[in-house]
Amino acid sequence: MGVYCVAMTSKEWQIQKDLRVKEVAEILSISPETVRVLARQGKFPNAYKTGTGKVNSPTRIPLADVERFRKLQMRVCR
Repeated sequence: MGVYCVAMTSKEWQIQKDLRVKEVAEILSISPETVRVLARQGKFPNAYKTGTGKVNSPTRIPLADVERFRKLQMRVCR
């Protein structure tokens, strides 16, 4: 994907797919491991495992969760 994905609207992303950990990391300017930790902590409440759902299965995070997290972080920074 890349940085251009930030300019897409929520509706466009919902039509396409949920985000991969790497895509969320790029959007939030944090490491992919930090995204995984935040997902385990429940910061992205609708995150889910794909495939068999085992520990090493890829995680997907809905854009709405990412937007909500970003808004909450903006409030903390002010």
